[in-house]
Amino acid sequence: MTNSTASRAAKRYAAAYDSLSTTTQQAVVRAEELSSAAKALAGVHTLLISPAVPLAQKQQAVQEALKKWPQVASFVAVLLGAKRYDLLTQIVEDVRALADKRQNILRAQVVSARELPNAEKQHVQDVLSTRYGQDVKAVFQTDKEILGGLKIWCNGELLDGSLQGQFNRLQEELIK
Repeated sequence: MTNSTASRAAKRYAAAYDSLSTTTQQAVVRAEELSSAAKALAGVHTLLISPAVPLAQKQQAVQEALKKWPQVASFVAVLLGAKRYDLLTQIVEDVRALADKRQNILRAQVVSARELPNAEKQHVQDVLSTRYGQDVKAVFQTDKEILGGLKIWCNGELLDGSLQGQFNRLQEELIK
């Protein structure tokens, strides 16, 4: 199965899972449950991906691991039966994105050379929210290799205001 085929399949499963929620709040809760359940399955991951283990044994392991989330256990059982368990990580991401869309939230990844103070983090989120006309929730990371400035991934865009990016652009101009 190609990556694009797998991606389309994951999106279809995510849409089906999301459609079980009738309210935005319910969708958010169900997305969190799916994410937590996927983490809980880490302990039985090897068993679940093994072709030598019978389906019934895999489904039993899922039921045991996901006692707290019976609806999620049923969903994972469907994935196992369809031999699509390998899509779970992508499905979790897609379900989270659908819940974000229901809430009019965009996710961003912000990388800086040093840890930003909370006020600066809030300012970055406010500027991005204004730029995109939606509430933006950012995950902040550090990477000393960017030297200074910020690299921001949001809404399919890379906004590269890092010193490393500026040096790379300058080098490209000098080579022309």
